Amino acid sequence: MRGAFYNLINFINTNSIDDVYANAAKIILKNIYLIPDSTITDIADYCFVSTATISRLCRKLNYESFADFKMDVTMNLNYFNRDALRLQFDHQLPQREYLHQGKEVFKDHFENIINNLRSTYDSIDYEDLEFIVDKIYESNRVCFAGNFFTQSVSMQLQIELSYLGKECSAMYPLQQQLLVIEQLTKNDLIIVSSIAGGFMISHPDVIRAISKSQAYKIVITQLDKFVYSDMVDMILQVGTDHHSLIGKFSITYIFEVLEAMYYLKYGTKNINNHKE
Repeated sequence: MRGAFYNLINFINTNSIDDVYANAAKIILKNIYLIPDSTITDIADYCFVSTATISRLCRKLNYESFADFKMDVTMNLNYFNRDALRLQFDHQLPQREYLHQGKEVFKDHFENIINNLRSTYDSIDYEDLEFIVDKIYESNRVCFAGNFFTQSVSMQLQIELSYLGKECSAMYPLQQQLLVIEQLTKNDLIIVSSIAGGFMISHPDVIRAISKSQAYKIVITQLDKFVYSDMVDMILQVGTDHHSLIGKFSITYIFEVLEAMYYLKYGTKNINNHKE
């Protein structure tokens, strides 16, 4: 769960360096640990802006209010404090006393990535991937749902599909995802991707909306069971049973394979039709 961090960083990266809101976002990010115990007045003072500016910034960050932003930041910080040991490595980071063994850490991390990818390759049937490709082709619209990382990964597939004439969306703000999901019909497709299941755990309201949708529902994750898992049409399980964030490599691998397979099966046909 890193939504607040992603929202802040994405906002900073996509706005002018002289923008008053971007500058306030930078200060907030630098002092993120102060947010849970601060009022909106405190934050305004930190940033040398008015409380009205902080309120508008929160809305720009896709929160309804400063209180919602503060709540999300608090949840994010709790997540980091609790699970920081498994953010980048497979299950846990090495203890600091082993810092001098950097080469072994480097090697172990590499082996964990390879094992995760190998497990994905061994466990997934080619026919399942081909089924997803066919489902994408047959659907009127494709909606990608997930948190920021998996949405950014799906963007490359979205570009390929858009180039070949397929209508698809990969919104990041959850409220925007909900609006798109509510408009989908039985002729559409939802592809949910979540590395270790954080999206399903943290946003049951979105998963509930997805489960109720008439669209065909595919979930790509390391989990085999999650809230409303019995109400989706297909679960493509990747990675290992550790459910660590190393699974991001397997998620990326699956999306890139789907992109290549879609192009090989339907892209060349589309291009030839344009030539004619």
